Amino acid sequence: MDAPYPRQHSRAWFIKRWPYRVFVLRELSSVFLAAYTVLLLVLVMKVQDGAHAYASFANTLDSPWLLAFNTIALLFALLHTVTWFQAVPKAMPVRRGETKMPAPLLIGANYVVLLVLSAVCLAVALD
Repeated sequence: MDAPYPRQHSRAWFIKRWPYRVFVLRELSSVFLAAYTVLLLVLVMKVQDGAHAYASFANTLDSPWLLAFNTIALLFALLHTVTWFQAVPKAMPVRRGETKMPAPLLIGANYVVLLVLSAVCLAVALD
């Protein structure tokens, strides 16, 4: 008996349901975040090269295209963070005795740690 043909999928399979769209956006976020990381590494190299090299690169950073890119990268980073925090209770269930800790408690604890670390980084940067 011949094996049945595999089901054909459309190229826009992810548009049909919201969870699929979020999945594809989360995967796409890695491209933007990798490009943003490269941009930060170039910035560090320019700072090491001296004030003149940094000043010329800083003018490039003020371009509207790079500001738009930074905004998109920030939104993708936020999407990645939110979806990761929502996956924590499923990926790493914490048990206390025989009972599992409630998912909102685990997610909330992650947000608290994120806010505290963000406040510490902001305090260091502004000091």
